[in-house]
Amino acid sequence: MPRTGRREKGSGSIFKRGKKYVAQVQDGFTPEGRPKYRQVSCRTQAEAVKALNELNALLVAGRSIPDRRGHTVSSWLDVWLEEHVKPNREVKTYEFYRLMCERRIKPYLGRMELQRVTPMDVTRLFKTIEDDGATANTIAAARRTLRAAYGVAMKYGEAHDNPVSKTFAPKVKRTAKVYFDAEQVQRLLGALEGSPIENLVKFTLATGMRIGEVTGLTWDGVDLKQKTILVSSQLQRMGKKLVLKPLKTEKSMRTMPLVGHSLDVVRSERNRQEDEGYENELDLVFLNPWGRPFDPKYVNDYLHIALQKAGLPRTGMHSLRHSAATFMLMAGLNLHQVSRYLGHSQIALTSNLYGHVLDGAMRAAATKLQEAYGNADSREPYPVPNPATSGMLHRE
Repeated sequence: MPRTGRREKGSGSIFKRGKKYVAQVQDGFTPEGRPKYRQVSCRTQAEAVKALNELNALLVAGRSIPDRRGHTVSSWLDVWLEEHVKPNREVKTYEFYRLMCERRIKPYLGRMELQRVTPMDVTRLFKTIEDDGATANTIAAARRTLRAAYGVAMKYGEAHDNPVSKTFAPKVKRTAKVYFDAEQVQRLLGALEGSPIENLVKFTLATGMRIGEVTGLTWDGVDLKQKTILVSSQLQRMGKKLVLKPLKTEKSMRTMPLVGHSLDVVRSERNRQEDEGYENELDLVFLNPWGRPFDPKYVNDYLHIALQKAGLPRTGMHSLRHSAATFMLMAGLNLHQVSRYLGHSQIALTSNLYGHVLDGAMRAAATKLQEAYGNADSREPYPVPNPATSGMLHRE
C-alpha cells in the first residue's frame, strides 16, 4: 500500500552534487508506493532555481516531464526527419528540412541537450549563421525548421517548451519579381525559334502555369473540342526519376481555356507526337526531343541560352509565370480571374505579388478620370453655400 503522509506532488528541492547544482521534484509514486523523483543537473544555482520552477509548473499543469537525459538536438532532428517528416511530407519538403538541419542547425546546436536549449541559444544560432553569410531568407528557413522540430518534440513529450517560439523571425526583404514586357517577350521568342523548349515557353507565357504543372500536363486533361485543359498534376523529381504528383491544394486544381498560342502549341505537340510515335508512358503533353519528360534543369539551361541571345537578364521559368500574370492584369482581368489562372490559394497572395501592376492600373484610371472631367481651370468654381442662407448657422 502507498505510504501515508506523502509530500505534495511537485514539491522539490535544490542541493549540490560535486560542482553541480541539482533541482529535484517528486513526480508521483512507484507501483510499490515509493516516491518517484525527477532531477535536473545545472551549472549554477540560478539555473537550478529556474529548472525547479519549470518542473513544478509542468506538474501543476498536469503535463509530463520529459527525460532530460534524452535526445540531443542532433539526435532528435534525425528522429523527426525520418519518423515524422519523411512519411508525411513531400520529398522536396523533406530534402529542404534535411538540408537546413545538416548545414545550419546541427553544426551549432547539435551537441546540446534538446531540453537545455534556450531562446538565447537560438538567437545566437541566427547571429552565427548570419555572420557566416546566410541571408534573411535562410535564417527564416532555419527558424521554421527548428520550430517545427520542437513542436513535434513537445507533442511526444521529448521537450516541455519550444525555445524557438520565443525568438523573433528576421525581417525578410522581398526581392522584386522579374518579369518581361511585350517587347522583351518578342525578343525572347525570337531567340527561342527552333529550340526544344520553344512550345513550352509559349505555353507558359499564355497560361501562367508553374513549370511543374506545364511539364506534368497530361493528355487525359486536354479537351480540344471544348478547348480546355484540366490542371491536376505536376512533374517532380524523386531521386533520379521524374514522377507525376497530384497538386498540393484543391484550389491549385483548375480548368483553363485553350486560346490563341496555348491552343496552337497543344495542337503542335499532338501532331509531333503522332508523327514520332513516342511511347509516352506518363501520357504527357510536352516531351523533349527524345520523347521523354522534360527535366527542369534541361529546360532552364536552354532558357538561359535564349535569354543571353536575346540580351535579357538571366532568370528562371518562374519569371515567365510572373510575366503572364502581369499581361493578364494589364489586359483588364480582375484579381479573382488572375488568381484562378495562377492557381493561388488566396486572392491576397495575387494582390501582394502583383501590386505593382495594380498601382499602374489605378494611376492610369485616375488619369482617364481626370481627362473625363476636362480642364479644371476652364470651369467655373464650384459654388460654396452661404451659411446665412443654407441653415448651417448654429441655433441659439
